[in-house]
Amino acid sequence: MESCSIILVVDAGSSSVRCISYELLDSRSCRSRSEEEVSTSSQSPIKAIEGMSYSVPMMSVSPNTGYIRIHEVLDAIDLCVDEVLRLLRQTITDESYNITALGFSTFVMNLVGVDECGQPMGDKATLSYACNRADVLDTCSRIDRTLSPDTKQSLYQKTGAPLHPAYALPQLLAFYDTKDSDNAHLVEKVHQWKSISSICLSRWTGQSHTQIPISYSEASWTGLLNFRSCTWNDEAMRILEKSCNLKVLPSLSDFDRGDILADGISQHSHDGTNNSYWNRWPELRQSRFFLGIGDGAAANIGSKCGSLSSRDDSKRRIAVTIGTSAAARLCLPLEIDTNHNHSNIVVPFGLFCYRVDKSTLLLGGALTDGGSIIEWARSLFNLQSTESFTECLEKVATMYGDRCSSSSPGVTMAPFLSGERSTGFRVGANGCISGITRETSSIDIVYACLESVVLRLCAVIKLLTGVSSGGDGEYILVASGNALEKNHLWRQMLADCCEIDIVVDSDANEGTSRGVALLVANKLCNECSLKEPLVVENKSVPDLKATNNWNKASLAQESLIEAVSSTWCGNGT
Repeated sequence: MESCSIILVVDAGSSSVRCISYELLDSRSCRSRSEEEVSTSSQSPIKAIEGMSYSVPMMSVSPNTGYIRIHEVLDAIDLCVDEVLRLLRQTITDESYNITALGFSTFVMNLVGVDECGQPMGDKATLSYACNRADVLDTCSRIDRTLSPDTKQSLYQKTGAPLHPAYALPQLLAFYDTKDSDNAHLVEKVHQWKSISSICLSRWTGQSHTQIPISYSEASWTGLLNFRSCTWNDEAMRILEKSCNLKVLPSLSDFDRGDILADGISQHSHDGTNNSYWNRWPELRQSRFFLGIGDGAAANIGSKCGSLSSRDDSKRRIAVTIGTSAAARLCLPLEIDTNHNHSNIVVPFGLFCYRVDKSTLLLGGALTDGGSIIEWARSLFNLQSTESFTECLEKVATMYGDRCSSSSPGVTMAPFLSGERSTGFRVGANGCISGITRETSSIDIVYACLESVVLRLCAVIKLLTGVSSGGDGEYILVASGNALEKNHLWRQMLADCCEIDIVVDSDANEGTSRGVALLVANKLCNECSLKEPLVVENKSVPDLKATNNWNKASLAQESLIEAVSSTWCGNGT
């Protein structure tokens, strides 16, 4: 291999931790390109280096409790970097490479309580998007009852996040409520809340944890950040300060902090002790580090849906991801509003609005359960082998064809096994299956699982297409996430339900890490453009004969949710 500049990307996901190497191509390839819409070749400023990656499969977050297995996650991150550096040393023996930068992506939301020395206080001093604990549900309901409708709407429009257990406000209040709580011994020891990436960067660079901020991107997923001004939201702070000292919150920054992260690994830590990473990772001594990017934001960039002007034949791109969870998202330009002029963006109920960076917003909606629904069904019906699951999907595909032809009724599902986020954000929601008879089989249930996720994603996509402006109303869906990329039937169902084309881009493998690499390249090379043409590997076109079937299925699911939602703990009680 010729001498090259390399960007390492750490992707700490909810189901695995990865480290992937990308070559930063010659700066001339970064220059702004014409907006040719469909291309047969990639013109990206970065390229994944084949074989130079490492992955550790793991469940980073405990279901329902939402506790992060923080020590396991940190160990896995270090191991992944260890292994990728080992592979690079073995493969490029003449040292003709330079690790220019290291970027970071994490599942969001994540916050970890650390002590005065920056050491994590354990799993129970962690907050995450997957929290569905009873104490947090109760806290969320209590806040909901005490706030006026105007206050709740103001919070939503400024933070881009509704009042919900998946966000930090109710989780922090529950943590600091030490009455009848086993958290009392932890409360006094938590010096500050940090993100996973900021903890790693503090450890690696040798700097004090108080010197490392968290990015606007990671902070916005907490539901505490005013996404317009990129400051902690005043109203949220007034609620929170009744329970804790606001100094426990970290400082904020855009993900590019060259003033504190440009010098790589230091030989000595801030307390004067030797930094073990100096000898462990000598290749990173001069590398430039970047703060973490939320995985959803990175996935949008990596799947070529990172710019308002990213178009295909005048079609706006919406990124649709199904991994463990699921989401549909659209990027919008918005600079930080330092003068409090209040931009005219209105977040419709059912969607979130987060920061990608100081210049870009991410509007979308997410489901806690996406591919995890299918994994649950595979475990339930003993479909763990590839052969048995493939046979099942073939029968589901046949069933889908029959349903589209006859619109016959079937099993209806509300796919809220881990609670509901978009579009209802109903506290205490859980899953429900209706329409079971003696003839119901595992095929019916797997079909209902696929269908239910499609219907919830379609509800999000309809909100997105209704909000977005500045175009002719034409859209294209860009698929990402292993569960969606590898399942043609699921993509076809989504295209039919939304009545929008959906494509798989051949460049967008490992979309999250690719997105981080692109954002880092954009900072390293000022001429770099995030406007990339699609390289279409597969395209699913809506079958209009399926429209009647999906209209009936949508009505059945909405009716089911409406009927059972009153039984959910915390929903209107």
